[in-house]
Amino acid sequence: MDINSIYKDVEEINPAILKHRVPAIIYKELTKCVKHTNKIKKNKVSCLLEHHNVGQNFYQVSVPFSLIEGSFLQAYIIYLGEYYRCRYENLSFEQTRRTVRIRRHENHFDSYDVWVNYAEQGSLNNWHSHNGSLSGVIYYTDCKGSPLYFKNGFSYKAKKGDILIFPSNFKHKVNTHTHKNTRITFAYNLYYT
Repeated sequence: MDINSIYKDVEEINPAILKHRVPAIIYKELTKCVKHTNKIKKNKVSCLLEHHNVGQNFYQVSVPFSLIEGSFLQAYIIYLGEYYRCRYENLSFEQTRRTVRIRRHENHFDSYDVWVNYAEQGSLNNWHSHNGSLSGVIYYTDCKGSPLYFKNGFSYKAKKGDILIFPSNFKHKVNTHTHKNTRITFAYNLYYT
C-alpha cells in the first residue's frame, strides 16, 4: 500500500473542508487513546490533566505524548495535512513532504495539540477557531445529533470513523448536545514549517 491509496477516498464536502474515513488500523489506535483518557477522566485528580479551551464539554483531555509519538495516528494526520496542501496549493507530495507538523507544547502537560472531547448531555462548543494552519476533528462515536456547524452556513452530521480537516481560522461550533449517550471526538491542530 502507498500514500496515494490511503488517501484516494478523501472528498471535499464543502469548499476547503475535506472528509475521510479513518482506516481501521488508525481507529484501533484511537480506541487505545480513549481507553487511556477514560482512566485519566475517572481519576480523582483528573482536573490536573484537563485540557482547557473555549468548549464547554463535560471533559477534555490531551492525548498523552507517549500515545502520539511514533504512532500511525500521528503519521496519518500529518500526511492528511500534506494531502490537503497538495490539493489546495497545487503541490505534489514531494513538495509538501515534511512540511506539516502537529502543534506541540514543549514542557507542558498538553504536549501535542491532539485532545479528546467528551460531550455529555448539555455540553456545547460556541463559535471558535483554532491556532495553527489546519485543524480537524475525528469522530470516535457518531455525532449523536450534534452536528458541526461552520460560520459559512455549512453543517456536517458525522458518523463514527469520519475525519474532517479544514483551515484553522474557519469559525465553527457544536450546539448543545441533547443525546443521552456521550459523544467522543478527537480534535487536532497542524501547522506548516
